[in-house]
Amino acid sequence: MNDEALEKAKREEEEIRERDRKRQQEKEEWERKQAEAAQEEERRKREEAQRRNEEELRKKKEEEEWKRLGPDVIQDLPPVPPPIKNDNDPHSIKAWYIDDEAAKEELSVYSFKPGRKANSPAVTLKDLRDLGIVLFYVPMSDFSLVKQIIKERNYKHTDEVRVSQTAKDETFLERWFQEHYNEDEQFRLITDGSCYFDIRSKQDKWIRIHMHTGHLVVFPPGMYHRGTLDEDDYVAMFRGFFDAPRFVPVYRSSGGSDSNNVRLNYLMKLKKGDVASESNFL
Repeated sequence: MNDEALEKAKREEEEIRERDRKRQQEKEEWERKQAEAAQEEERRKREEAQRRNEEELRKKKEEEEWKRLGPDVIQDLPPVPPPIKNDNDPHSIKAWYIDDEAAKEELSVYSFKPGRKANSPAVTLKDLRDLGIVLFYVPMSDFSLVKQIIKERNYKHTDEVRVSQTAKDETFLERWFQEHYNEDEQFRLITDGSCYFDIRSKQDKWIRIHMHTGHLVVFPPGMYHRGTLDEDDYVAMFRGFFDAPRFVPVYRSSGGSDSNNVRLNYLMKLKKGDVASESNFL
């Protein structure tokens, strides 16, 4: 075989090797893509299974909550009994004006302390009613009162939140502590633990309300308020909303919050002296 033939044979052999190498690369690339696709499918299946599990847990929790409230059917119910008005009632709540440190806008360690302002006037249930705060007491063994309120006041949505400084949602406390009002009536029932709610007085000073298990408070639309934990660092709240679901706070720091019709409506009721009565609570 002459040199030319040898050279040609070498070229053909190299071409064969190159084709074999490319085929091997293509095979490896196909196998890699197949493995990635299998991994992606496995991930998708895991996420779908987790989503179904979370949905089942959510439905189970919702069913348990509504089971406590009773069947969601139209039925004759006694009217909602009068709220607590007597400061000497064993289920009454304590409220007080807070000092400058507790009144600060920024959430701090001091926000979880009582922060009572020295030499400040006492805060009575009548003072709270004048501002629109309505108080009920709910035994944890009997949610019939909650059901009555939901039916009579036409609440459309409820949920439950659990709050602590180690909660999963690290920003909840900061958002909760921002001064805001809601555009519809809402209630908060403490089902476990305790917490503070701060509300604005007629003179725009902060009043702190200390709520414990069983306390149900109705907040009127348009009233500035905020919430925070106390030193026990845990609260579970059952919340009621007019719309389903609707929790869109109007922050005081946002432009136009004071000129909103809901806020102006609240101020008109406040001038009349008793926002709770103006809101049809006896």
